[in-house]
Amino acid sequence: MNEARRYLHPILDSARWARYQPRDDDVIVATSFKSGTTWMQLILLHLLYGVKDVPLLRDMDHWVDFRALEEGKMLERLEGQRSRRIIKTHLPFDAIPYHREVKYIVVDRDPRDVGMSLWNHYRNMNLGYVNDNLPSGVKPIPPCPGDIHTFFRRWLTVGYFDWEQEGFPFWSNLRHVQTWFDVRGHDNVLHVHYGDLLRRPESEISRVAGFIGAGADADQVKQVSEVTSFNHVKSNLDALFPGGYGLFRGGADTFFNKGVNGRWKGVLTRDDLDLFETVSRKILSRECREWLARGSM
Repeated sequence: MNEARRYLHPILDSARWARYQPRDDDVIVATSFKSGTTWMQLILLHLLYGVKDVPLLRDMDHWVDFRALEEGKMLERLEGQRSRRIIKTHLPFDAIPYHREVKYIVVDRDPRDVGMSLWNHYRNMNLGYVNDNLPSGVKPIPPCPGDIHTFFRRWLTVGYFDWEQEGFPFWSNLRHVQTWFDVRGHDNVLHVHYGDLLRRPESEISRVAGFIGAGADADQVKQVSEVTSFNHVKSNLDALFPGGYGLFRGGADTFFNKGVNGRWKGVLTRDDLDLFETVSRKILSRECREWLARGSM
């Protein structure tokens, strides 16, 4: 953990991790954004609690770095949970404490797909929710550009933080992924690719189950795959997420937009894609670029 770099943003505050007390059965889901965080949380929830009478994700979700949730309340909820905890972070590997006894699941996605999904996410965000009462020196998130090409090019070339080169007005996507990819050899870190989850969900869910020691058989894995599929979740938003997502206009229906890959094809221009190649080659290793582009294929 790099103590000199504090990720203080309208949405995130890395300093809140200083009070985290790990348990040896904790599972931390680590993604930058729009890469399958909630999907993985739902998979874990069903692997740990079954497919019937499962607690709501909102009651089991612990987002330690989320600045809008009062820190004391967040810690009280986290410490008060007696069952196995599912925790999430949107921070890079070097911005949170690392614990050997904790399991980390990193969900990765092709950055071109991340950019498409993030633009929808950003333009439907209620910015007043996150820009209210900002700490001194924290820059607010500006309105989203109406043109996706303007957004995409700035996202790839401007960093919100001085030590990042891309990701504006959020945090880095490429650097975030590379920091977690660099520790892929740790036996308590599992990388799962969004594309692999789409192509063969049962196989990937089985990997996750084995990693966390859930002991799910083939029938259980199939059931988890079915109840966590995008179509099933999209059809049951009111039951799964009562009250919706106040951060977004349109609530949960906006948050769960398409859930597919490849929408950038025919939308991003040749110039957009050339810029992506140039930037990604500067920040990502060759192995990481290949992983993000194809997954395990």
